[in-house]
Amino acid sequence: MECRDIERSLDAYLDGEFDDRESAEAAAHLATCTPCRTLAERQERVREGMKRCLARAFRDGVQAPPALRLRIVEAIAHERCPWWRRALSPVPLGALAAAAAGVLFVLVTHGPAQPDRMVEEAARRHARDLPLEITAASVGPDSVSSWFAGKLDFNPRPPRFAAPDVRLVGARLSHVGDRPAAYMRYELPRGHLGGLFIVEDRDRHCCEGGRIVQVGQHVIHLAAARGYNVAFWRRDEIVYSLVSDLDETQLAHLVESIAAQGDGREDPVHR
Repeated sequence: MECRDIERSLDAYLDGEFDDRESAEAAAHLATCTPCRTLAERQERVREGMKRCLARAFRDGVQAPPALRLRIVEAIAHERCPWWRRALSPVPLGALAAAAAGVLFVLVTHGPAQPDRMVEEAARRHARDLPLEITAASVGPDSVSSWFAGKLDFNPRPPRFAAPDVRLVGARLSHVGDRPAAYMRYELPRGHLGGLFIVEDRDRHCCEGGRIVQVGQHVIHLAAARGYNVAFWRRDEIVYSLVSDLDETQLAHLVESIAAQGDGREDPVHR
């Protein structure tokens, strides 16, 4: 790890969110880098001070102001409401009827609600925001996927986005759990960001759980983890996980634009 890696992911390290290999790399860097070690020690002191203040507040019976507590309760209730109800509740009936003919995906109500471990791991790694190893600006968007040749045991062809304002920024090698992965970072519409993880799953242990959306002949899973929404789907032995700060409805429409371009077996075209 380098200094910028520590700076970006220090909170995750102090929270114990690193796996064993990452923890060893971080510890080795902190042992030899005085500025990063000082930063980590200072951050740890701040965290310990906050814990003491919170413990004292709870002991003394201090409560959040009623207005703040109400906003928190409302936010939790909003999160628990299904995305399709949140999306449609403010829409007038006439507008809903007019839009119904253009809807290309439908919600399938069966299936487990909780995502598998891969979703949590993908969201955690995306949140770390580690530096890219290759940028689209340096090699051209169409050459990014070929950069992985010889670095992985599979060909991580990214899907084709038909949605406007989707731009491939760059890529790096990563892993999701114990699976080597290709990671590609995208700029998404309206200033949002997304990270796409591509892994091989021959034994079909991934891509389970979440809310199921049927897009044409394709099945997409939607889940939430660590403050992000995640769409994940399978193409034969390859599993794709798109992590984004888009809301669930926007993410579903974005993945819909992927499915409309085919199954991803053709050479990718990037915007």
